[in-house]
Amino acid sequence: MRALCMVALCVTLVRGVAWDAQVYGRGRLPRYDDELRPLEWGQLQVLHTTDIHGWYQGHTKSSPPEPNYSGDWGDWIAFTQHMRRLADERGVDLLLVDTGDLHDGNGLSDAGPGVQGHVSDQVFALADYDLLTIGNHELYNMSVAQDVYEHFVPHWGDRYLTSNVHITLPGTTQSRPIGHRYTRFTTKNQRLTIQAYGVLFDFQLGAPGITVQDPKAMVKEAWFQASLRASSDVDAFVIAGHMPVTGYDGWDAIHEAIRSVWPTTPILMLGGHTHVRDCRMLDSHAMALESGRYLETVGWMSVSNVSVPTFSRRYIDANPRNYAFHAGLVHAGHLSTPRGRFVRATMDAMARAWNLTDMYGIVPRDYYLDRAPYGDPSALLTLMSEHILPDVVRSSFPARANASNLIIMNSGSQRFDVFAGAFTKNDQYIVSPFRDAFLFVPDVPWYVARRLVHRLNELGAVHNEQPGAVHPAQGDADPIFHQYLRHAFYSYWLNRLSPTSTSSTQSPVPSGRPASARRLEELLEQVGTDGSMAEALPHLVGGSRGRSPSLGYVTADSCSGLGDDTVHTPIPYSDEQPDYIAAQPVPLPSSDHDHVDVIFADFIAQSILSLLNTYDARRHYTMADVSVWGNATTESLYSSFAQLHWRLDSMDSALHDMDRAATFDGYPPLAPFDTYAGDPYAPVTAPRLVFQ
Repeated sequence: MRALCMVALCVTLVRGVAWDAQVYGRGRLPRYDDELRPLEWGQLQVLHTTDIHGWYQGHTKSSPPEPNYSGDWGDWIAFTQHMRRLADERGVDLLLVDTGDLHDGNGLSDAGPGVQGHVSDQVFALADYDLLTIGNHELYNMSVAQDVYEHFVPHWGDRYLTSNVHITLPGTTQSRPIGHRYTRFTTKNQRLTIQAYGVLFDFQLGAPGITVQDPKAMVKEAWFQASLRASSDVDAFVIAGHMPVTGYDGWDAIHEAIRSVWPTTPILMLGGHTHVRDCRMLDSHAMALESGRYLETVGWMSVSNVSVPTFSRRYIDANPRNYAFHAGLVHAGHLSTPRGRFVRATMDAMARAWNLTDMYGIVPRDYYLDRAPYGDPSALLTLMSEHILPDVVRSSFPARANASNLIIMNSGSQRFDVFAGAFTKNDQYIVSPFRDAFLFVPDVPWYVARRLVHRLNELGAVHNEQPGAVHPAQGDADPIFHQYLRHAFYSYWLNRLSPTSTSSTQSPVPSGRPASARRLEELLEQVGTDGSMAEALPHLVGGSRGRSPSLGYVTADSCSGLGDDTVHTPIPYSDEQPDYIAAQPVPLPSSDHDHVDVIFADFIAQSILSLLNTYDARRHYTMADVSVWGNATTESLYSSFAQLHWRLDSMDSALHDMDRAATFDGYPPLAPFDTYAGDPYAPVTAPRLVFQ
């Protein structure tokens, strides 16, 4: 195991860990009756991760679909060790590739001391990757980018590739690649010559000193053209790219440049950024694969006979059960390895030391970011607008307690579901990782204020990645991911309920509200009068109890065959999610000429001021009219609300009830530290193998 500077500290901390498995444990295994599809092995294969965003401890909640992703970084490392052993036994080659965005989204990467991600990068580095590239989230802040350049890249040497990303360090004038531009190496077993590059989309919002060249311009550079001609013996090209597989022409430019010199050599392209499972063939010898987000998905790409290649792909649910299955192990309890256990103990110690396990309350039910329409009690945005904003933000500035107010927040500040169970400091980072203060403009006429939210929603969301961009790579990743969920949900149920539907299940991720949504709504209206249809929709009418596949990803990409390694029912999706929400004044003003304070998250300050000036002809609003509203921030909303309303008094009974419900739904427990008393899947409930 490579020596890391945090190892001694972590070993010391591990000795003091008293892990409470019931509250802070490792989640649960997937449902016992899931059907699994095997991997197809070839001459060369890749295991691919991307957009981890700090989720090294995996998904620990019991609510579906979280048990599908209960594998942590220790499980992942153990899996890679078993898979390398299998590759050696078969005499074939296996590469591990990651394509960036290692932090922003979880306490383990975002809450530590010093530069964000510095310590968690060392946890990441305990995995033995062959190739890596950078993501845009490594580049917003110069201290983070410099830390990657000075401390992370040297660990990997020429395996860390940034073909089009440069840095000019503070106090210097020389621009240099953050990593290596490209590399060439020979594989262990098949002795294949691999040439590899690492590419980021045309990202233009990096910190001063960061430059990213458009991939279309990069392939015309003299160094790139020379690299293609530097060897007469290349068996395969591998491109690690933080770029979406569908809808971004950077991949096409790289493909065309390589094909101009190497017309038939296999090209393995590993993408990222938009958080979806996706695949497309650029030609019969070139596959591009994107492998999800948040340590939910591990991508698998295999190539049989590189001289006349046949490609295969799988999207692996990242949990110990699936890892054990693909590694040929009897059950999840056999997955564990010494390195994996060390990594888990290290992460647990870090979480304790950084207070990530501090619990604010017990969430009584699931609140969904996009499964339920806004206005539904189970919708997260409903909880935010009707309860959290009024209870937490409104009361945080006593000096204006007697003034009526309207509170506005962008829904993009919410990044994940709030699931039933313990709500910890780490959950706060997961659900809303941003640290926006609340500001306000006092004494705005109600006839002006009441128009703001409606107009904001007409204009659409302001994104924090690349507003107004043409390519999906250049915009916020969340809208593309939501389109992916929507397309999977509508296509699946249309095909189930109306087999003659013309809806395609092999099409790129669509944009806008699809016609299939309206057709599905029409079909769902029949559920109330047609009992057979109600039986066909168990997840939509009251739970599974084993009657349908468990909730999870159902991917429709443009590659042949079925990609998901687990048979699932798609996660429900609702289009009815506004870009902006508001907590209305209580009581509502009785006259349009009454005045209210307009409170808003600082991220949308310019949008608010622009609209105030549009609707109020009697006053010109500037930042001089804006003040800080108390001490509330987006980072503290849930913790404050949990301590007020999600009381700990009945913690034991609440957790016991949740545990019983998960067991009844078929989700076996996953014991901490791999202390299995036996096979959690008895022989009669072992996963069934499906060849499709």
